[in-house]
Formats: sequence, C-alpha cells, structure tokens
Amino acid sequence: MMVMPFGKWRDFEDCVRDFMGRGLDEDSAKRLCGYLQAKLGEESSTWTGSIEHREGKIIGGEALHPVETVHPNEWPRIRVYLEDELKRAAGTLVGKPLTLDHIYPLKGRVVEASYGDGALKYVAELDDEKVLEWIRKGVIKRCSVEYEWRSLEKVNGVAPKGITFTGLALLKDFEPGDPETTVEVWEMVGSILEERIKALEEENSSLRRRIKALEEARDGLVKGLGEAVIDPEAKPQGLENYVPKDEIIRELRRAVFERVPRSWGYGPYLQNRRVKALIRRLEGKG
Repeated sequence: MMVMPFGKWRDFEDCVRDFMGRGLDEDSAKRLCGYLQAKLGEESSTWTGSIEHREGKIIGGEALHPVETVHPNEWPRIRVYLEDELKRAAGTLVGKPLTLDHIYPLKGRVVEASYGDGALKYVAELDDEKVLEWIRKGVIKRCSVEYEWRSLEKVNGVAPKGITFTGLALLKDFEPGDPETTVEVWEMVGSILEERIKALEEENSSLRRRIKALEEARDGLVKGLGEAVIDPEAKPQGLENYVPKDEIIRELRRAVFERVPRSWGYGPYLQNRRVKALIRRLEGKG
C-alpha cells in the first residue's frame, strides 16, 4: 500500500506526531489529522503553495479552565466551572462556529476539542485573513466559550451542570471571563519552536567551544607540571580566563534541559544528552 502525503506531512502518522508535539493528546491529534487529511487529500499531493499560508488557517489555544468568573451585568453573576464538567463537555465544542466578540459570525469552526493539563483545549479552522492578522499581532489573544446548561449548582456562586458548548468567540473589544484563555495561529507556534531550537543549538555550540578551550588549557597544565606541592585554591599562573570546575558544572547545569520535547528532533536531543554526559564526567560519575 502506497502512503500518500497530504499538506506538509509525509503521512498520517507524521501529522499525528506533529500535533502531539504541539500539546494535543494522541486521540485528539488523530481526529484532527483525520479531518485535515479528508479536507486536503486529493489537492495536497499537487499543491505547491506556501505551507505557512495554509497553516495560517488553523488556530488553537485554551478556551476555559476550572475557574470562578465574575459577570457584573449578567446572570448568574458568579460562575464556577468544575473540572469534571469541563472534561465531560469538551467534545461538544467540536463543530461549533466561531464569532468575533460574541456578535459577528466568522467563517470558521472548531475542529477538535479536549480537556487536558487543566484546560479545555481547542483547534479551529478560520478563513478570515484580517482576523488571523489580528491574532498574529496580539490584537486578539483571548477567547470565550458560548454554551447552554441543564442546571445550576450552588458552589461559592453557581456551577453550570450539563454544559453543551454552542460556539467559541474570539475577543477583540471585550475582556474574557477567564483571563487565562489563549488564541494562537499554529504557524506562530511552529515559529516559536524553531527559534527555541536555534537558540539551543547556538548555546550548545558556545558550550562546546568553551569546553574545548578548557580541555586544551587542562592538557597544557598537565604537561607543564613536575613534582610540586599544589595549592588547591590557587589559580594557575598565566591563565587569566581560568574557570574553576565547580563553576563549569553550575553553568552546564543551567544550560542543560531535563527533558527535550520530542518535537525538537534528534539533533537537539543528542546535544542535550552529550552535555549531561559531560556533567557526569566532570563530577566523576561518568
């Protein structure tokens, strides 16, 4: 069976890995890639346009958290969103329309939604270049859900129960009830990761140069030493840039990552592992 590419991905699994690297769980990533594969399918194998332009139609972020919100001019004035309720209702956001400030319909809809890491997360398709540009420039950076509820439960205010989401509003001129919501164009997420990878590679390159210089200085010291009593606190003569080993270890620990995200690729992961190995050697554990 021949596997055909679609969009910018080599195959379906490549798409799933990409979106899992951006924060979606595996099931959500598979559903989103299924949607994109069905939408791009036939045209994607011959399409030669800009990947960034096509990616620019996909937005994502966090739509709501377990939080207490205050609405002075609405009823109920204080609303409490419970985690169990958000988990149960997350899937009802899929397929729902987008609006601007809860008023103006937008050409777009939510294509995936799930609850994880303490937030209701969403991915949506938006075909409105003006609004996309507002998101890129930070004019729009918050959102607000629209929903119906079956009942209200008193919990330091009232908690909507039996929620069914009916839409997602991108907020330009209004403040969100939940100030921690986010809206991002997916191309921006990729750009941020690329910049972070580049910074990591430059940092690792600088560390390698410094380590090489230190090793050369060490070799020079070993060759020049005869029988002598060495003061462990004294700095070697003629080495103005001498750096104590403990300081080197501290600097390396600041630079190394505990875990490199899978989406960064094998190169940064390998460099990070080499730095960890060097730290162990300097500590005498290697």
